[in-house]
Amino acid sequence: MKSTAPVPSGQGRTEGCYHLSKNFFSSPRAFGSVQLVQIGRLYCRSDTAIGEHAHIHWFELTVVNAGKGTVYTDGVGVPVGRGDIYLSFPWDHHAIRSDASEPLKFDFFAFATDDKALLADLLRITESHIAADRRVFRDETVASLVSSVIAELDSGALHAEALLCSLLSAAVIRVIRAFLCERESEAPRAAAESADALCYRLMHYIDTHIYSMDSLAELSEYTGYNYSYLSALYKATTGESLSSYYRTRRLETARLHIAENLLSVTRIAELLRYSSIYTFSRAFKDAYGVSPEQYRRATLSFTP
Repeated sequence: MKSTAPVPSGQGRTEGCYHLSKNFFSSPRAFGSVQLVQIGRLYCRSDTAIGEHAHIHWFELTVVNAGKGTVYTDGVGVPVGRGDIYLSFPWDHHAIRSDASEPLKFDFFAFATDDKALLADLLRITESHIAADRRVFRDETVASLVSSVIAELDSGALHAEALLCSLLSAAVIRVIRAFLCERESEAPRAAAESADALCYRLMHYIDTHIYSMDSLAELSEYTGYNYSYLSALYKATTGESLSSYYRTRRLETARLHIAENLLSVTRIAELLRYSSIYTFSRAFKDAYGVSPEQYRRATLSFTP
């Protein structure tokens, strides 16, 4: 099962770094079938920490050009070094810490797509590579494509838009190939799904449907198992209940959104499908000891 590790603090802030190139868009920018959410190049210093933040609907590449560090997904840290590319999924809680002696230099590329075939393959990857330590791959072409997009994005060069459409589409396809083609030779999974594997699938479904779930009973339809069986199995395997895991993940996501200060508390409650702002506030205070508004004020006052 998952092992947890300390996650850089800061609720999404990037501290101790130099953005050589940075493009964040208030809404995704479309280039053909690929929507660009953010892209850039970041040079870390020894004290750099990109605090934990929530992805919603996008994938993201962390392309390590030099140095080393740790990428965190949902609290699980994976070491990365020069040449590694880490793929983050929608709905991940993501963070990065740079090594003190060999600071990271990396490109980042967050994207979504409305191409049905590409999206179907990307979702296949999320199903088969849930574990944080199965997200790393190496592909010099992908690294080169991301670098080319960064250079081209604000160049104003002739036919830049058409070239960017091609570069971004090629990058997404190369990522898909890295996971679905080059790894086809991996040993097939056992016919009988282990308890750990099934629990990972349950957690992954909750993580990736945290904004849309109406009931944990959906897990029964998703897996084909009776919910009572799933509930008992999960409790016996992990030591906690499914309802506890769902409640915790829901509140963790809310906490990150509050700290990012991009959405109102009311909108966060709606997004996470709480029945009312009162129900959300009470659940949040029970979990963290303060109301959502108090937590936001404390977070903002902490910002350097």
